[in-house]
Amino acid sequence: MKTKDRDIQSYIHIVDSFIDQASLEKTQAELIKKELKKYISIRFERKKWVHPEITKFCTDWYREFYRMIDGKDPYKELKEKSNEKALEIKQKVKINTFEEAVAAGIIGNKIDYGAALVHKVDLNTLEKEFSDIHNFAYSINDMTKLKEKIKDAKTILFLADNDGEIIFDTFLLEILTEKVGKANLFIMGKESPMLNDVTVQDLKELRFERYGTIVSTGSNCFGLHIEDVSQECKDLLENVDLVIAKGQAYFEFFTEYNFPNIINLLRVKYPITGPGFGTIPSGENVIISSERYAKYGKKYQRTKVQAYA
Repeated sequence: MKTKDRDIQSYIHIVDSFIDQASLEKTQAELIKKELKKYISIRFERKKWVHPEITKFCTDWYREFYRMIDGKDPYKELKEKSNEKALEIKQKVKINTFEEAVAAGIIGNKIDYGAALVHKVDLNTLEKEFSDIHNFAYSINDMTKLKEKIKDAKTILFLADNDGEIIFDTFLLEILTEKVGKANLFIMGKESPMLNDVTVQDLKELRFERYGTIVSTGSNCFGLHIEDVSQECKDLLENVDLVIAKGQAYFEFFTEYNFPNIINLLRVKYPITGPGFGTIPSGENVIISSERYAKYGKKYQRTKVQAYA
């Protein structure tokens, strides 16, 4: 998905929402808001330094935020509370089918503090979503394709999204572990903090080695941009049979490329537009195979790309 496909004001306004949830002193928070809004506005006004891919552009300005706070993790407490509450809810949830296991992970995808402008996270009401999970509805439903690809896969890469959400992904991860084994199921988190996204350290602390092999993107970028991620990440993308990618950022990223073996699982926060599927509005649940959009994407080059202007 392209940066231009979203109104500049959505980038400006979201600064307030995500900084308000960070553990920052009030004066510092207001100063950072001002600087980030200036950072974004100048780039759009001058039509320079704006990466055409939305996930890379967002990575750039979120990193500017982390630079201003010396690389600290201001969402650490929020992430821990999300995992604690999710674990509490999980004990009350009964999953009976593969379809319900997938739906549970997509319900968990609501726990996204980076989308707070259009989507308020309420952990206290999340439990209600599981009461009617057997009737879970999708606007795009490639469940059959997901089942087929899992059946045929010998190796699977699972791209984790958010803390809290990852707890509900365990229902599906248990099934994947049984299918391909721990050594052939790779569970990938970010190398360092980015909002409430799952890091490798988070996965280790939650003991996710019970399900598979924990691996790192080598970066904290949204998506898996070639200039950011590790060689191990690139190798896995090239060699695994199936990639299951959670969340909107990964969906926005993969629509730019021609990977044939991606299944995206998400609840849409901001409308997503692209060839092969049109426009998906906010609030929709989606299971989508990259076979729908891969032919419109470019090759994932494993060499460093040129800087943008």
